[in-house]
Amino acid sequence: MSRQKNRSFFGGTLVLMLSGILVKVIGAFFSIPLANLYGADGNDIFISAYYVYTAMYVISSAGLPVAVSKMVSEAKALGRGGEVRRIARVTFLTFLIMGLALSLAMILLVDEICLFIGGSCRYAILTVAPTIFFTCIVSAVRGYFQGLSNMIPTAVSQIIEALGKLIFGLGLAWYLMGAGYPLDVVVAGAIGGVTLGTVFSALFVICYALRHKEEAALPEGGSCRSSREILRTLVKLAIPITVGASVFSVSSLIDTFMVKLRLQEGCFMTDAAAGFTYGAYGYAVKLFNLPLTLVTAIGVSLIPAISGALAVGSRKKSVQLTESAFRLTGLLAFPCAVGLAVIPQPILEVLFVSQPEACALAAPLLRLLAPAVFLAGMVSVSNPVLQATGKVNLPVIAMGVGALVKIACNYALVGLPDIGIHGAPIGTSLCYLVILVINLVNIRRLHIPFSLRRSFLRPLLAAGVMGVFVWLIYPPLAVLLGNGRLMSLISVLLTVALAAVIYLLMLIAVKALPREDILMLPKGEKIAKILRIR
Repeated sequence: MSRQKNRSFFGGTLVLMLSGILVKVIGAFFSIPLANLYGADGNDIFISAYYVYTAMYVISSAGLPVAVSKMVSEAKALGRGGEVRRIARVTFLTFLIMGLALSLAMILLVDEICLFIGGSCRYAILTVAPTIFFTCIVSAVRGYFQGLSNMIPTAVSQIIEALGKLIFGLGLAWYLMGAGYPLDVVVAGAIGGVTLGTVFSALFVICYALRHKEEAALPEGGSCRSSREILRTLVKLAIPITVGASVFSVSSLIDTFMVKLRLQEGCFMTDAAAGFTYGAYGYAVKLFNLPLTLVTAIGVSLIPAISGALAVGSRKKSVQLTESAFRLTGLLAFPCAVGLAVIPQPILEVLFVSQPEACALAAPLLRLLAPAVFLAGMVSVSNPVLQATGKVNLPVIAMGVGALVKIACNYALVGLPDIGIHGAPIGTSLCYLVILVINLVNIRRLHIPFSLRRSFLRPLLAAGVMGVFVWLIYPPLAVLLGNGRLMSLISVLLTVALAAVIYLLMLIAVKALPREDILMLPKGEKIAKILRIR
């Protein structure tokens, strides 16, 4: 049973990781051509509108799916099939009402929002407002099936969203730009793809839920709480998680306004120059966000796994899952962070080829953001660990402190002429560092042990050797292959491929791949045999 539960956790994580990679590839075909189409100025408008959407998205769907997943997994572990179905009905209705209210709020308050954040993002905000309603529908179904350890609806719906965004968003942006529409209308067309993608995603999850009633069917055995009790528990769990997540999203929204304002006040930039600078920083943020999809999948799978284990009193299993999650996060996050730190400009220039000035500005910012890849990844796992154990208030406090650190750093550093926009990535890294330290202290206090050496030090050593290799091999390789766009792309891809081989060999050499974790993967025994891991 222990091995089977671990397989369920690793299997769900693998499904979400693979879908996350595909979603990011699709997203790259969306965001990179757009960035080249409308430049840093258009990227500034897109980011401003998207942060507004993200803040409302987090409020509507960050805490509730997590709470639903936890409640369903616990009821399932205890054999309460009737309660599982009642949770589904109550949460779906709750999500529906909340989504409608928040979408209407975005539409009715659009002028006030634009006045607060500045910029010409009115049309973009109006276009993305309906997304919240459909996102709530999607989140309700995702949370329910995640609680049943079925990650297929989450994975497929994410891919549908990405495809909708790519096909409709990019198509509309190209059409509107070619027809001579203003930049704010072009960006609204691009962000409209997000809305249409979410509509199709909602249709999919509804059809999936209707067609897979038998899969979700459980025996009626066990007691069943009333709808009022379920709603009370849902709110009790969801509010702290939502507050914690929304604190950071709202702080990012404030940054959109604050960073540009401080660039103007402290660095004496014009509004246009500040917008261009912040838009260039957005390129660095795009690459910073790419690896986080992989580690976020770990947290999504972790909550139902730990909650189910604790519901039946298996504390040992919850400890094993926690350590495995930390190890897996370290294995994935360290090489991504090192790679972005060592060759940031070549990566940016290959992706945003028509924006050389913005890439030159974004490269040192991406290097400063690179440590935050690991820190944010560990936060995305440590938060679910605390939430799954019922300590939902602890991540809220940590996120709140981190957000205050971020805002304070941005205000103090960005306004200094010698630092300027470089203060923004510094603030982000410090923010995640503070949150992670607080979370790790809390996890230790809950007597959930994990090995720092196996989770952090061994993957860090392997990634460090890989980074030295990349630093040594890329310059001569780039000179050998030439400076054209195609040759630059080949240089970067070849360097990444060679670095991956070096990293894997180093992981085996320093014994950073425990056999028990490898065995949890599909075909784990064969993989362990091929890699000679004993």
